[in-house]
Amino acid sequence: MPQGTTLLHRWFEEVWNQKRVSAIHEMISEDTIIHGLTGPGGPPVKGASEFEQFHATFVNAFPDTHIDVFDVVTEGDKMACRFTVTGRQAGDLPDIAATNKKVLFDGSGICTVADGRFTEVWNIIDFPKMQYDLAADTPDIE
Repeated sequence: MPQGTTLLHRWFEEVWNQKRVSAIHEMISEDTIIHGLTGPGGPPVKGASEFEQFHATFVNAFPDTHIDVFDVVTEGDKMACRFTVTGRQAGDLPDIAATNKKVLFDGSGICTVADGRFTEVWNIIDFPKMQYDLAADTPDIE
Protein backbone atom coordinates (compact mmCIF):
# COMPACT_ATOMS: atom_id res chain seq x y z
CA MET A 1 0.00 0.00 0.00
CA PRO A 2 1.27 3.54 -0.70
CA GLN A 3 2.65 5.56 2.20
CA GLY A 4 -0.21 6.83 4.39
CA THR A 5 -2.65 4.26 3.02
CA THR A 6 -4.29 2.17 5.71
CA LEU A 7 -6.41 -0.97 5.63
CA LEU A 8 -9.43 1.36 5.93
CA HIS A 9 -8.35 3.32 2.85
CA ARG A 10 -7.87 0.06 0.96
CA TRP A 11 -11.29 -1.25 2.11
CA PHE A 12 -13.22 1.75 0.89
CA GLU A 13 -11.26 2.11 -2.34
CA GLU A 14 -11.23 -1.54 -3.43
CA VAL A 15 -14.49 -2.88 -1.97
CA TRP A 16 -16.72 0.16 -2.48
CA ASN A 17 -15.23 2.44 -5.13
CA GLN A 18 -13.79 -0.29 -7.38
CA LYS A 19 -16.52 -2.85 -6.46
CA ARG A 20 -13.85 -5.59 -6.18
CA VAL A 21 -15.78 -8.33 -4.38
CA SER A 22 -12.72 -10.56 -3.92
CA ALA A 23 -11.21 -7.82 -1.73
CA ILE A 24 -13.95 -8.46 0.84
CA HIS A 25 -12.55 -11.93 1.46
CA GLU A 26 -9.00 -10.58 1.61
CA MET A 27 -9.79 -8.05 4.35
CA ILE A 28 -12.39 -9.82 6.50
CA SER A 29 -12.83 -13.45 7.52
CA GLU A 30 -15.92 -15.55 8.16
CA ASP A 31 -15.48 -14.69 11.86
CA THR A 32 -15.51 -10.90 11.42
CA ILE A 33 -18.44 -9.16 13.13
CA ILE A 34 -19.77 -5.93 11.55
CA HIS A 35 -22.21 -3.82 13.56
CA GLY A 36 -24.47 -1.03 12.32
CA LEU A 37 -25.51 -2.19 8.85
CA THR A 38 -28.91 -3.76 9.53
CA GLY A 39 -30.83 -0.89 11.10
CA PRO A 40 -31.61 0.04 14.70
CA GLY A 41 -31.47 -3.03 16.90
CA GLY A 42 -30.67 -5.25 13.93
CA PRO A 43 -28.22 -8.13 14.27
CA PRO A 44 -24.61 -7.67 13.22
CA VAL A 45 -23.42 -8.96 9.87
CA LYS A 46 -21.13 -11.93 10.45
CA GLY A 47 -18.37 -12.86 8.10
CA ALA A 48 -17.24 -12.16 4.57
CA SER A 49 -20.02 -14.16 2.91
CA GLU A 50 -22.81 -12.38 4.77
CA PHE A 51 -21.15 -9.01 4.16
CA GLU A 52 -20.86 -9.86 0.46
CA GLN A 53 -24.67 -10.19 0.36
CA PHE A 54 -25.09 -6.76 2.00
CA HIS A 55 -22.55 -5.28 -0.43
CA ALA A 56 -24.29 -6.81 -3.48
CA THR A 57 -27.68 -5.41 -2.40
CA PHE A 58 -26.25 -1.93 -1.86
CA VAL A 59 -24.16 -1.86 -5.04
CA ASN A 60 -27.09 -3.16 -7.11
CA ALA A 61 -29.18 -0.29 -5.75
CA PHE A 62 -26.37 2.27 -6.10
CA PRO A 63 -24.06 1.06 -8.90
CA ASP A 64 -22.14 4.35 -8.90
CA THR A 65 -21.50 4.26 -5.13
CA HIS A 66 -18.46 6.30 -4.17
CA ILE A 67 -17.02 6.70 -0.69
CA ASP A 68 -14.55 9.38 0.37
CA VAL A 69 -12.57 8.66 3.55
CA PHE A 70 -11.49 11.32 6.03
CA ASP A 71 -9.65 11.51 9.34
CA VAL A 72 -8.29 7.98 9.65
CA VAL A 73 -6.86 7.47 13.13
CA THR A 74 -4.92 4.41 14.23
CA GLU A 75 -3.89 3.37 17.71
CA GLY A 76 -2.66 -0.10 18.55
CA ASP A 77 -5.00 -2.65 16.98
CA LYS A 78 -7.79 -0.09 16.43
CA MET A 79 -8.56 2.14 13.44
CA ALA A 80 -11.28 4.76 13.07
CA CYS A 81 -12.46 7.10 10.33
CA ARG A 82 -15.31 9.15 9.03
CA PHE A 83 -16.59 8.89 5.47
CA THR A 84 -19.07 10.31 2.97
CA VAL A 85 -21.16 8.13 0.65
CA THR A 86 -22.62 9.32 -2.66
CA GLY A 87 -24.55 7.49 -5.34
CA ARG A 88 -27.70 7.44 -7.45
CA GLN A 89 -30.34 4.80 -6.68
CA ALA A 90 -30.77 2.90 -9.94
CA GLY A 91 -31.97 -0.35 -8.36
CA ASP A 92 -34.29 -1.47 -5.59
CA LEU A 93 -33.45 -1.67 -1.91
CA PRO A 94 -35.44 -4.10 0.26
CA ASP A 95 -37.91 -1.36 1.35
CA ILE A 96 -37.33 1.34 -1.28
CA ALA A 97 -38.01 0.90 -4.99
CA ALA A 98 -35.54 2.54 -7.37
CA THR A 99 -35.96 6.33 -7.35
CA ASN A 100 -33.10 7.46 -9.60
CA LYS A 101 -32.37 10.05 -6.91
CA LYS A 102 -28.89 10.89 -5.66
CA VAL A 103 -27.87 10.38 -2.03
CA LEU A 104 -25.15 12.00 0.04
CA PHE A 105 -24.74 10.83 3.62
CA ASP A 106 -22.02 10.41 6.21
CA GLY A 107 -20.77 7.67 8.45
CA SER A 108 -18.01 6.79 10.84
CA GLY A 109 -16.59 3.61 12.19
CA ILE A 110 -14.09 2.06 14.51
CA CYS A 111 -12.60 -1.35 13.96
CA THR A 112 -10.23 -3.86 15.42
CA VAL A 113 -7.54 -5.30 13.16
CA ALA A 114 -5.41 -8.44 13.47
CA ASP A 115 -3.08 -10.01 10.91
CA GLY A 116 -4.03 -7.47 8.22
CA ARG A 117 -7.79 -8.13 8.48
CA PHE A 118 -10.71 -6.53 10.24
CA THR A 119 -11.91 -8.63 13.17
CA GLU A 120 -14.75 -6.44 14.44
CA VAL A 121 -16.28 -3.24 13.07
CA TRP A 122 -18.68 -0.75 14.67
CA ASN A 123 -20.39 1.56 12.16
CA ILE A 124 -22.51 4.64 12.73
CA ILE A 125 -24.05 5.43 9.34
CA ASP A 126 -26.61 8.12 8.66
CA PHE A 127 -29.07 5.82 6.87
CA PRO A 128 -31.96 8.17 7.85
CA LYS A 129 -30.29 10.86 5.68
CA MET A 130 -30.08 8.34 2.82
CA GLN A 131 -33.80 7.60 3.23
CA TYR A 132 -34.56 11.34 3.33
CA ASP A 133 -32.64 11.88 0.09
CA LEU A 134 -34.65 9.08 -1.57
CA ALA A 135 -38.07 10.31 -0.44
CA ALA A 136 -40.40 11.46 -3.21
CA ASP A 137 -41.08 14.82 -1.55
CA THR A 138 -37.47 15.89 -0.92
CA PRO A 139 -35.40 18.00 -3.29
CA ASP A 140 -32.87 16.27 -5.50
CA ILE A 141 -29.21 16.60 -4.57
CA GLU A 142 -27.22 18.37 -7.25
